[in-house]
Amino acid sequence: GGAGFPAGRKWRLVAAEAAPRLMAVNIDEGEPGTFKDRRYLERDPHRFLEGMLIAAWVVGISDIYVYLRDEYHGCRSILETELAKLRLAPPVDNLPQIHLRRGAGAYIRGEESAMIESIEGKRGLPRLRPPYVAQVGLFNRPTLEHNFETLYWVPSLIEHGAEWFKAHGRQGRTGLRSFSVSGRVKRAGVHLAPAGISVAELIEEYAGGMLDGHQLYAYLPGG
Repeated sequence: GGAGFPAGRKWRLVAAEAAPRLMAVNIDEGEPGTFKDRRYLERDPHRFLEGMLIAAWVVGISDIYVYLRDEYHGCRSILETELAKLRLAPPVDNLPQIHLRRGAGAYIRGEESAMIESIEGKRGLPRLRPPYVAQVGLFNRPTLEHNFETLYWVPSLIEHGAEWFKAHGRQGRTGLRSFSVSGRVKRAGVHLAPAGISVAELIEEYAGGMLDGHQLYAYLPGG
């Protein structure tokens, strides 16, 4: 997950709670310089939707709330179109109800309980813990909360297996990570690179190096 909490453990915790169980998906992506979720959603929305439905099936989710950044007008149009197709021709029995909600532009709502407060129509501030959202979350029901990219990777992990994912990584880290790279580099964009990669390695190996006449002096980390 976004904070490094294992997704599988989160699924088990929520699945052990009494139904009805809900899901909340964070696509607010308000970090400065971060645009990886937008890029993936614009180019391959079905991979995200498939991962979301797989997680919902495993955990036994009845309703899904997708919290989308309000500035992502193109992404909203894509999701509205694809969700309408899902409802007309459900790929699974008992398709969960999927609700698309608008984020209101506050970075703090990337925190899971603040996002849940916002979905409920309240001021988006974090809740005190315990209880945790896995037990008492959205509308006081057990809630599976995920970032977009966690769900986006689910189909790939099923297709290729855990060992494929674990084969990547550097400096003791495991897996792949998506990096939004912008600024004075030759190839700006979203780069998929091994976890644990250094900034210098990321720029040289994936972003084509710095623009001619420029050297890396400082950078803004986000996400």
